[in-house]
Amino acid sequence: MKNITKYIITILITTSYACIDTNKKSAQLADTSISDTVSVAKIDTSIVDTVAKTPEVKEEIQITYADSIDFNRYYTDVQKLAHAPIDWTSYPEAKDFKTRITEAYKTDEVDFAGHYVLSIFGCGASCIMGFMVDVRDGKIYDLPLGEENSCLFAEDRALAKASSKLFIAGVCKENSDSTKVYYKAYLWNEDTKEFAEIEATAFLK
Repeated sequence: MKNITKYIITILITTSYACIDTNKKSAQLADTSISDTVSVAKIDTSIVDTVAKTPEVKEEIQITYADSIDFNRYYTDVQKLAHAPIDWTSYPEAKDFKTRITEAYKTDEVDFAGHYVLSIFGCGASCIMGFMVDVRDGKIYDLPLGEENSCLFAEDRALAKASSKLFIAGVCKENSDSTKVYYKAYLWNEDTKEFAEIEATAFLK
């Protein structure tokens, strides 16, 4: 009888320890599960915050007014010639800007009307001026720039092409908020060696 009693007590003690271990393991698994959920929740929140704080990128639209100008309407062949020495006697006043004109002429590139090199530079607030040199004989001519062709709200200025006789002195607006532009445009006459003002309808595409 004593042996049976001892046996029963032993079984009860062993069972109790087994129950305690099982409870501990269950508690540990429960903790791990909660920890993973919280970790995922933190990551998700972090992603949401990042997206929310990312500033909106607004793409600026830049308008190039030169794209609407038909330079080819006044096309002329570009002549590849050796540059003649600059003839300073052809425009004595240009000597005041000798360094600028000489530097531009050194580039050996034709900029305008088939055989002219342009030299353009600033002359004050919202003002540019310049000259062009004929590579064939080195003669200097005045460009239609300066204060009379300047505008306070300029979108583009001094637009020209080597293969065109069209010269755009300025693309202007009446004020900074205006959505319309007007042009100060000139056509080079090779026979008279003069610029003549033309209307936008004569060159816009």
